[in-house]
Parts: sequence; C-alpha cells; structure tokens
Amino acid sequence: MNVWTLAARNITRNLRRSLLTGGVVVFGFAAFALAGGFMAQSLIGLRDGTIRSGMGHLQFAAVGAFAPGADADPEHALHEADRVEAVLRRHPQVVEVLPRIDFTGLISDGRRTVPHLGVGLDPGREARCMDTPTALAAGRWLAGPDEPAVVLGTGLAASLAAGLGDTVTLLATTRDGTLNAVDATVVGLANLPIKELDDRFVATSIDLAATLLDAPDTVSKLVVVLRDTSTARGVLAELEQELRGLGIAVDGRSWEDLAPFYHQVRLLYIGIFGFMGIVLVAVVLLASANTMTMAVTERTREIGTLRALGTRTGFIRRLFLAEAVLLGAAGCVAGALLSLLIRFFLNHSGIMLPPPPGATRGWPLHVRFYATAYLAGALAMLVTLALASWLPARRAARLRIVEALTHV
Repeated sequence: MNVWTLAARNITRNLRRSLLTGGVVVFGFAAFALAGGFMAQSLIGLRDGTIRSGMGHLQFAAVGAFAPGADADPEHALHEADRVEAVLRRHPQVVEVLPRIDFTGLISDGRRTVPHLGVGLDPGREARCMDTPTALAAGRWLAGPDEPAVVLGTGLAASLAAGLGDTVTLLATTRDGTLNAVDATVVGLANLPIKELDDRFVATSIDLAATLLDAPDTVSKLVVVLRDTSTARGVLAELEQELRGLGIAVDGRSWEDLAPFYHQVRLLYIGIFGFMGIVLVAVVLLASANTMTMAVTERTREIGTLRALGTRTGFIRRLFLAEAVLLGAAGCVAGALLSLLIRFFLNHSGIMLPPPPGATRGWPLHVRFYATAYLAGALAMLVTLALASWLPARRAARLRIVEALTHV
C-alpha cells in the first residue's frame, strides 16, 4: 500500500479534524480567489475607463506638446494632421483616429464668467469610440463637426446656472496673443466621473474650436483607438518609426505614459490585496499547523506501532505531508466551487459600489474570473499546508519508539 492510499484513509478516518482543516482551506482559497478577481476587474475597469474617457490608446502631437504645461498651448499645434492621420490609419491595429483641439479660457452666460477646459472634436467619431457621449445627464450630443454648440459638464453648468438651449460665450487666446470670442448654444450636459473635470468641461465641434483659436487646418493632437490594448506600446514604436521614415516630426505617447493616476491606483490595489493575501496565508498556516499538531499528538501510539513494525522515519514524514497535500487539494477544489457560486450571486446582485475619491458616480459590483488568482490561491494553500505539516511530521518521525508506544 502506497503513501497516498494510507494518507487518504487517515483523512477519512479522522473526519472531524479533516473537515476543520479543510474548512480553513476552503474559505481561505475562496477569499483569495474572490479578492483577486475583484482586483483584476477593478484594474481592467479603471484601464478601460481611462482609455475611453477620451485619452485613447495612443496620442500623437507636435514635438514638445507633451512637455509639462504645454497641453493647450497654440504654439504646439500639429500642422500636418491630415498626413499623419493617413499614415496612422494604414496600420491594421488602428480602429479610429480622433482629431482634437485642446484650449483653455473663459465661458460666460452674460451674468457669470468662469474658467473652463475645452476640447474641440469630431462628434461622430467620438460617439463611436469614447464614453463621454454616453455620459449625458440631459440633452443630446453634438450633431456634427461644424455645429456651433457645446456640451457642458454638469458642475460647470451649475456654476453658470446655464441650461439646455442657453447661449454662452467662449473666450480664448489665439496663437498671436489676441483674445477671441464665439457664441454657442448649450445642447447637452455631461455627468463626468471626475469632479474636477466635470466642473470645467466644455466639448464643442472641431470647427468652432478652430474658429475660436483662429487656427484653421491644425489640431492639438490625434488620439488613436486600437483593437487590442495590449499592443499599444508595440504599435506606438512601429508608427513612430514609420513617421520618422517619412520625415514627419511628431511625438507619440501611449495611454500608460499619459495616465499616472492609473499606475498610482494599481500600486495601491496591489499593496492592499498583497497584504490581504499575506494575512490569509498566515491564518491558514496557523490553523492548519494547530490541526496537524493535534493529529500528531492523537496518533502518537499509532506512530510508535508503525516504527516498531519497521516503518522508516522518511515514510512517516511523507505520510503526514501527503495528508496535508490531499487536504489542500480537496479544499482548493471546494473553495473554487464556493468562490464561483459567490461570484455568480455578487455579479447578479445589482450592488452599486460608492464613487471613489474625486469621482461623481460609482459602478456596479463585478468580480472577474481571474485564473491567475485561482492558481495563486491553490499554490498558496498547498504550500502553506505542506509547511504547516512539516514540523509536526518531523517531530513524529523522530519520536523514540518506547516513548511513542507508552504515550497516553
């Protein structure tokens, strides 16, 4: 009879103790898997939300446009936008290219004047690829690239006391330093997820923005949407090389370069869930070590009998280790089933998470099936049980036969 058969019989023979240890593994594994799935879903949601908020996967602009403080500087306008766009669209990974004109200035309704962060865009392309057109709290999205209209953030609209159909005046500085103004009609109010942006956001048609800045045939940047987010850096390198080969001087950035907030939140999540994982492993280690120690104590005379019959000490150690591995494997399977069941109910519960700091709205609770978390949880539980059984197994194997047989 091999060690695994004996280990399985010992587990079923001591059912109460096995269920106690297995229960610790089941709930530890389920917590590990669910926490990992929630973290993965949160990070993926944050990544996709960052990209679809208007940032895109890649951005191309004039040389120096990505320097600090140069975001809406008319001096860094891209003058060969049509030529650059044609090159970008040839790449098989590119889904859409969105021209943008960024500007800052003042907005007035005749009674109040407040600062704003404006963007001129092509409404049709934007609606196909970005989330801002779907975040309307009232009204409609811009109808075309030449419509003299604006969509305001709800916070900015509240500051101005402006409503749908009102006329507002946009003021900005042109490239030659003069102040220019255009009138536009408020056609929509957008509820943006970041409060600071919601309080300053103005979206208008790209032709109206060009008129305001007196900058025809130029854009601030081109935003590129890709088929696969994971290819962003590779596609950026390929497009930069192709543009350089054509003698076009532009700067390119991936969404990862432009989203420091995402990396900060990612590090925070990794730290939080890493700490939770350490705590779970410690709990399982202590609980299973206590159970394995009890097993050795209760079976001391049995161990002495095995030793008296000529069983080697190495076999005793392997027997306890095999019991721990079998318990861990069974607990991981049961824990996986439990986590999938809990995940199903959570994902269909309709629970809304509260908005994070700086945001204006939350999102539905969703736990992703994250295979890496399941594999990591299984490995953590098996290694933990093996470690927890090692010292008791070592102690059992080193007992003197006479002492073990006379143990009460």
